[in-house]
Amino acid sequence: MSITAAIPTAKERPRRTRTKRVSHLPAIKLSRLLPSHIDLRDPLKPALVCGDCETWVPVTGMQSKLQKLVPHHTGRAEVAAAIRCRSSNRRIEWDMTIPEWHQALTDAVKEAASRQPTAVLPKALSPQSDQTLRGRNRRGAIGRRAEWAAALHRVRQADRLRRAAPQGARPTDGPEVPLDRLVPRQAAEQPEKGQLKCEHCGATETSLASAVAAGWCRITRRSHCGRCAARFPAWTRIPF
Repeated sequence: MSITAAIPTAKERPRRTRTKRVSHLPAIKLSRLLPSHIDLRDPLKPALVCGDCETWVPVTGMQSKLQKLVPHHTGRAEVAAAIRCRSSNRRIEWDMTIPEWHQALTDAVKEAASRQPTAVLPKALSPQSDQTLRGRNRRGAIGRRAEWAAALHRVRQADRLRRAAPQGARPTDGPEVPLDRLVPRQAAEQPEKGQLKCEHCGATETSLASAVAAGWCRITRRSHCGRCAARFPAWTRIPF
């Protein structure tokens, strides 16, 4: 029976280390970090967010000539695997004073507060809207269905009248009336304009009613009999 060694986990990050090792990476400048990623409230125990593992790391050597990040792991202590971060023992360049950091942090907090959305308050109901809602609650579902049915009947009547073709002479400036929608009785009541002559073959009809029955059409505002109109595309033919 083989015994497998336990996988080591990350350790806690000590505040002070006695190692003399220094990372070969360039020094971290505080001015290039976000003010919220720096903690200088206790000058003897500062901390900042590591740029590689994005975790809070203490700074050691505050009372010596060289300040650097303590050796730390990339994961959470006692939980993640013990993987050493490449920014361990990285030097810190103090190009910002504590008052400058306080001012930058205050400005960042004000800017963030201005970007936060404010609470949207619901608009107060007008007396008319409140009266309408109260009346709707009193009528109930059955009353509202009856009102919708009555409104739907009126809408259908308006659509039916809108689709009906007007009677009488055609307007001279407007588009021609589609007489193919007229019932035969209405077509018979149209006023006769004398004989109609085909612009292509010269055939004639004595009345408008007979021309409609024979399938006459208008093409480019000119009369054509049914046989001549069949030679043109369907979209160009306008029935009488």
